Amino acid sequence: MSHQKPTIVFLFDLIQDINILRPIARVLANETPYRLMFLRSHKLRRRDQTGVWQAELIELARLCRAKLAGFDAPSRVYGLLQNEHGLVFSASETDLPAHETNHEAFMAMPNSFVRITVQHGHECVGFRQNVEQTLAHGARVRFAADVICGWGPLASMTHMADSERPKFFELGPPLALNRLFNRRREAGGGEIGLVCENLHSVRMRTTGNFQATYIDLIRQFATSQAAKGRRVALRPHPGGQFVLKNNIALPDNLELANSAMYKTDLARFAFGISAPSSVLIDMVMADIPTAVWQDADGQIDVTGYAGLAAVSSVDDWIAFADAAVRDPVPFRKRQQEFLDRNHLAVDPTIVRERLLTLVHGLLSQPDNQALERPRRILLISNAVIPTVEISFIKPLQLLADADRLDLTVITEAELKAMIGKATVAEELNKIVQNLIDSISPDLAVFCRYSGPLAGELIAGLQASHVPVIFHIDDDLLHVPPEIGPKYAEHNRPERTSAVRELLEQADLVYTSTGRLQQRLADLGFDQRVSAGAIYCSGQVVVPAELSDVSVIGFMGNDKAPELEDLIPALSEILRHNPQVRFELFGSMAMPPELQQFGDRVHAIPRVSNYGAFVEAFQQLRWHIGLAPLRQTPFNVVKADTKWVDYTSIGTAVVASAGTAYDRCCADNCGTVVESNEDWVSALQSLINDPQRRFQMVKSAQQKLTRDYSQDLLTRQVLQKFELATQLAAQRRN
Repeated sequence: MSHQKPTIVFLFDLIQDINILRPIARVLANETPYRLMFLRSHKLRRRDQTGVWQAELIELARLCRAKLAGFDAPSRVYGLLQNEHGLVFSASETDLPAHETNHEAFMAMPNSFVRITVQHGHECVGFRQNVEQTLAHGARVRFAADVICGWGPLASMTHMADSERPKFFELGPPLALNRLFNRRREAGGGEIGLVCENLHSVRMRTTGNFQATYIDLIRQFATSQAAKGRRVALRPHPGGQFVLKNNIALPDNLELANSAMYKTDLARFAFGISAPSSVLIDMVMADIPTAVWQDADGQIDVTGYAGLAAVSSVDDWIAFADAAVRDPVPFRKRQQEFLDRNHLAVDPTIVRERLLTLVHGLLSQPDNQALERPRRILLISNAVIPTVEISFIKPLQLLADADRLDLTVITEAELKAMIGKATVAEELNKIVQNLIDSISPDLAVFCRYSGPLAGELIAGLQASHVPVIFHIDDDLLHVPPEIGPKYAEHNRPERTSAVRELLEQADLVYTSTGRLQQRLADLGFDQRVSAGAIYCSGQVVVPAELSDVSVIGFMGNDKAPELEDLIPALSEILRHNPQVRFELFGSMAMPPELQQFGDRVHAIPRVSNYGAFVEAFQQLRWHIGLAPLRQTPFNVVKADTKWVDYTSIGTAVVASAGTAYDRCCADNCGTVVESNEDWVSALQSLINDPQRRFQMVKSAQQKLTRDYSQDLLTRQVLQKFELATQLAAQRRN
């Protein structure tokens, strides 16, 4: 067990548990390497009659990559965790009957787990109680937890038993952590007001029946706002859902705001009113004018919210709403003083730091570096094409295997499946945000991408502060007809528009060659562009060998023009050298002009799977490899991939001059030619002089090992990641 990563477990029994534990789980999923497990009680299913919160929990498990399991008894919890160790969190764990499920689960927990209870409300049994809670539950609430996390300092925990106080840890309100994931908007976006009901609460029944009074106030207030042309939103308590469960009739201008609080944009409301409840803290943190309701006789205890605006009668509600719409500034000042007086840390970075300090400390890791989770890289491409394999999957594989990097590849086909029939911008943006939330990448790479949602994806990623790289290995804005059938697809307006948008908006454009970088500069894309020194890494698979030349080979796909150019030279070589054979490897058909040589020419079918392709290619035993490339504007920006591949299997390279191969073939590491006569001469020279061919391959393999290693490409990719991160930070500032 000591060699196994700790597991962080979250218990969900009450609906409120999801709201409180969700941001804690998201931070730990994003910023620690530990495994997460969610345990859902059988009672939660019964409490969530609509299924809404079940769906929220399933979504949270997906976002956090957490295992989700159920339990119906303490023994089941023990059985699930008996071979594990780590931490377990609960937001509803006391010795009260309402919390017995998680309390008993804590009592049954294996001793290899540290048990943590989190305060679930501003006023909370066992922490700081209001009068009604004390009347209903007493003042001797106890916990089974080893650590008790509070929203404020220990001095403010007025109802914490002396025996529990040594366990206390000041965390801060967990709901503040939601601001790390939700983009904060400026408050005061309109005149609609928010009213929250907490009618199932014990405080609404203990000292009097205030439910009817509060409902009547809501109706009267909504009617008054209708006369002013304003609408009112009503938020039922997520667990109680009183107005819905009791089919309460509501005015026409009153709309329900029944989403989870962490998915509710409170900033869109001009003000908020609520009976005493922790939702008041949510509204104060959202910086909207906030008022607490108290009954006319002052029976309900609101001392926990002293300092906030208070309303009682409907006239108070109306006066508060008018003042809030007219000038919210005084309310905001008052509310900041309330937060300061209660020592509530609403800065999410403070709560985050406290949480991570607690978790790291409890798991006894002396070196925080050891706690760093794998860096999450999102790779978006049209498909898992060789470019993706060569440029990212292969150079990052060792880091992924060492659990230092987590690479997620999303293809165009997968994106289209996510889109389905959605066409409205709001729907598309939601799809994008859900994807980003589910992966929580630290950096995103669009590799040669030209598919759908390019604009939405890059906007969503940058809004989430994710650096974005566009990796490009061809001039995708000017793909010529010579490439064959794919020409029309590449030149569809929606594809070229996607490429252009990525070139314009990416934090870094990473080009495969310096020539491609210059081409983009000529086209006006000269900002935030960086070329790689190498595009494809290689290693010696078949060492240089002194032997006679018997096989000349050509590898490629969609290269019909170049193959046609070689026909005269190949025909002459084959006629004058009967011992030599010619092989094609790829999607090209053997030209009819060469079929006269019978079994001396052979076409090896294309292998579409990249891993299988590499394996098949490495079995070839070619003595000379051909790399023809016409000197077109499109071709001259390409990389020297063929030279790398040929050299790796001990093949001497003859290539077209003035293209990608001049530099790699220099220093007797290959031969570059121009005319048909040059091709014939170069090939015949290597056939006639096996020693020269041997020395050429030997020199090329030394260069390959020195200048094209996988380690060099890995470092280059990581350097581009860091450069993109720096450029993204500069743009945000």
